[in-house]
This record gives sequence, structure tokens and C-alpha cells, in this order.
Amino acid sequence: MKKTLFRYCICFFALLLIFTTGMICVYLIPNTALEPQFTKSKAQLEKEDLYPVYLFATDASILDNFMDGLMVDSCRVSDSYSSIVEAAFDNNGYPRYWNGYLLTLRPTMTQFTYHQIRYISMFLLLTAFSFCFSGIHKNLNAVVAVGFAISMIACFLVFIGESLQYFSVFMILFLTLLFILYVPFFQDPSNSALLLFAAGMITNFFDMLTSPLLTLGIPLILILCLYTRDSSNTPSFLYRIRLVITHSVAWGVGYALCWVSKWGIGTLATGKNIFEDAMKTAKFRVEGSEAIPLDRSLMFRLNFETYFFSKGHKPAVFIFLLILGLILFLIKNHKSDWKETVLSFCMIAAFPYIWFFVFANHSQLHYFYTYRIQAITLFSVFAALGCGLERTKNAQNSPS
Repeated sequence: MKKTLFRYCICFFALLLIFTTGMICVYLIPNTALEPQFTKSKAQLEKEDLYPVYLFATDASILDNFMDGLMVDSCRVSDSYSSIVEAAFDNNGYPRYWNGYLLTLRPTMTQFTYHQIRYISMFLLLTAFSFCFSGIHKNLNAVVAVGFAISMIACFLVFIGESLQYFSVFMILFLTLLFILYVPFFQDPSNSALLLFAAGMITNFFDMLTSPLLTLGIPLILILCLYTRDSSNTPSFLYRIRLVITHSVAWGVGYALCWVSKWGIGTLATGKNIFEDAMKTAKFRVEGSEAIPLDRSLMFRLNFETYFFSKGHKPAVFIFLLILGLILFLIKNHKSDWKETVLSFCMIAAFPYIWFFVFANHSQLHYFYTYRIQAITLFSVFAALGCGLERTKNAQNSPS
């Protein structure tokens, strides 16, 4: 226990040191080094709508250019700050978040414009996705790999690289999957939990509360698949539940600790009470306000319809229900092992809806990007089907 706690403490303080020093270092880059790329980037953003619909006239393809504009603006440091440290942790009046995207965006903008950064992001993202798909197919089977691809495509992955706001979570997700798939060290449950702890911290550092749960749910499904793929390895149902809980807690603690640390460091660096500001915002994100009232039923409907393309497109829902029906049929015919396999994945499948319930107002206002965490639900269904079929196949082929 002490050794495990020590590993987590080392990971936490090492990442915190990297985040803190990294932010200070990128703020040492003078504003003049960003020209003319900064001016060209601003001009390009001004030509586009704040929330353009990218494809198929659906809310699922809305780009958040409003936030991208703020992110580009944050690259230019105000002259009003008394020190680099104050500037790095006030983030041009946005101190609740780490704004870790500046760790890569400011240096990149010394060489490239917003338009060019979009292309680089698209290239990196789709390349990483390809390696993830290949690794899942090699380590598991076609059903799980195709399920992963479908769940990502339904997030409109094709244009995620077009948005600075959306890019970070998906890149962190794919890198986490690559570590699990290609580094055997992280396929051990104790090490994969530490990896998710780090992923939680890194997600909080870079992301602005778009769809952070993806970096927990999708890797956790993959970890569960890898651990239960062999019919000779039959972990108890309670062990699977414990694995889901420990990994979820590890990610959640990493995410929360990183965020609270920013409030503490920011308060010391700026002299502002960032804790008070964060608590007020958190209350609004959860409960809404008189001006913007919360309607949970509307929130759930908006998110579901946006991801499953179900508003006027019933075939998507029909296919999803068909897959669920197939799983129920297989449970009926292979009761013991299938039931335990499916139920363990069902826990993870519920994660997005728990998140929606807790961060209800945020999920209602920003449904056009929060909907993406439902990729966890869809991938869970395919993973349960793929792992169940694989174990049944292996059991039938093994000598009795």
C-alpha cells in the first residue's frame, strides 16, 4: 500500500512540476515572436462563424470557434501583468483552468498560423487513431476494433482536428490507448490504474471541460477487454467490478487534484481568490440559474439525439437496439460467463449519463460537444459483444 501511494505521489508531483514550469516557460516567449502568424490567425477566425456547422446540417458537427478565438487570444500576453508568473497563472482572466493548450499552442504559433495548426492537428489525430484501430484489432478482434471505429466516427472525428477546443481530449485519449496497446507494462492492472491517474491529470491540464470523460471510459473498456480476452483467465465478477472502480477512482482523483492544485497555485500567483470563483462556476455548471434554468429531460434528450443521430434518423437507434438484442440473446444461451462479461461493461456504459446528471447545466448548454462522451456507451456495447464472442470461441477451441 505504501509503495503504491508513493508511486502515485511521485507521478502527481512530477506532472505538477512539469505543468507549472512548462506554463512559465511558454510565457517567456515574447509576443513579437508570434507575428505575423497571430494576426493572420485572428483574421481567419473573423471570416468564420462563431459556431459553424461543419457537416450534414447537424448539431453534432458544430465547431466552437468562439472558444478557439479565446484560445488564440490567450497566446498574446497582456502588458498589464507585473510578472511572467502572474501572467502564466491568470491566463488573461481565465484562471480557473490550467489552459495547458498554451504549452503547445504558443510555441507552435511562432511558426504556423491557425489554418496550418488545424492541418497538423488533423494529421496527428488521424494517424494516432489508425494506430489505435490497428492495435485493438491485433490484440483483440475485429468486432471490438470496428466498434471502436464506429464510436469515434459518431463523434465526427473527421473534423476534430479543425478545432483547438476539441483536439486535446482526443489526442490524450489516443495516446493513452497507444500506451496500453503497445507497452505491455501498462497492461498490468496496477500500472494501468497509474496510467489513468496520469491521464486524468493531463486531461485537466489541457482540456476546457469539453468531453474529458473519454480519457477514462474508452481506455477502461480496453483494459477490461485485454484482461478478460483469454478464456483461461476467468476473473470473478467482483474482481472486474473492483478493477472498474479502482481505475475510475484513480482517474477521478488525478483529474480533481490537478484542478484544485491550479486553484491553489493560481491564488498564490495572482492574489485572486480563485477558489471562490471556481465554486460559483461549479454551482452554475451543476444547477443552472434563474436566467439559464436547468431542464434535465431536455439535456438528456439533446445529448442522446446529437450522438445517436436519432432526430429524424431512426435507423441509428434501430441498429443500436439490434446490437443490444443480440447481446441479450447470447447471454440467454451462454448465461454464466456472458452475463458477468456484459454486466461489467454495463457499469462503464452508464458513465456518460452519470456525468450528464452531475454536470447537468454544462451538458445542456454545451450539448454540441458534451454529447461525445456517449462514445463510451457505444464502445461498451461492442466491447461486450466482441469479448463475449472471443471467450466463447476460445472455450470451444480449447481441449476439454
